[in-house]
Amino acid sequence: MTKSEHQELRTIIDELETKAAYAKLHFNYLKANMFNDWIDQIKNCDVGLKEARQMLHASTL
Repeated sequence: MTKSEHQELRTIIDELETKAAYAKLHFNYLKANMFNDWIDQIKNCDVGLKEARQMLHASTL
């Protein structure tokens, strides 16, 4: 994994963490848990950059 790919993954994680915090703030715990699960999958390298991008895209729908 290149440095730019690693940086993009970190950016995706940061955005998902923000979305999870906002969801929890608005008592939408199901959505917050989903975002946190995605974050864990990315951090554990269970998904690649392509899948992480798809997760971020899905979080905006």
